Amino acid sequence: MKEIIPQDRYIEINGLRLHYLDWGNRGCQTILLLHGFMAHAHVWDDFAFSFGSRYHVVALDQRGHGESQWSEEGAYTIEDHFVDLTSFIETLGLKNLILVGHSMGGRNALFYTAYNPDNVKKLILVDARPGNSQQSSEALKNLLISLPLQADSFEETVRKVQAVYPHISREICHHIANYGYKQVNGGTLVPKYDVRMILHLERSGYLTEDLWLLLKNVTCDTLVVRGKKSHFLSEQEAKEMCDIIPKAE
Repeated sequence: MKEIIPQDRYIEINGLRLHYLDWGNRGCQTILLLHGFMAHAHVWDDFAFSFGSRYHVVALDQRGHGESQWSEEGAYTIEDHFVDLTSFIETLGLKNLILVGHSMGGRNALFYTAYNPDNVKKLILVDARPGNSQQSSEALKNLLISLPLQADSFEETVRKVQAVYPHISREICHHIANYGYKQVNGGTLVPKYDVRMILHLERSGYLTEDLWLLLKNVTCDTLVVRGKKSHFLSEQEAKEMCDIIPKAE
């Protein structure tokens, strides 16, 4: 079987140069993948490889993440992401999407779908909280504290990533770190994401915009996914989401 290799592509959206991975198969139904906070498009590589022979898979580096440009104004609200996502989808001419988002990316996917229900055929939300709880805010705070803002070696970065995500393999932690950090000042490793986003969250008390009222506007088939041991989305919240979204499970 021919190996599927993504193409690195760039597009100018709202004054920012955004990077995305295009896994080919144009003409097939598009799966658009949105990563979580502090992550990047390459976290979807295994998923994209598995589905790339049957779908047109696209993974976007959202503003301030991965290889995409940072906002000079530090503009990273859900409305900023919405404008990016809307322009990105319109510019590429994507229709009848399968939209998949993890955590922050899931919130952005939910927000987009609520306002563009006719353009999303299926929606998959992975550990994406629509509101706030003390548990989820504490989990986000602990995550930000645990991930390194700088490291002296790549191996140190991999070790710290694996300490945060003990249930995933070292190989995947290596992959996450390889695409999520860059070298500066003669070897020091720092994240590729804009760290000003962390300051915004600290000032807000690790709270996010409340999206519960938008759930009823999601009319497509929707799959709500949570990790069994997730502290970001409780089982009760996931069930409540399915009760509100008309075609969710």
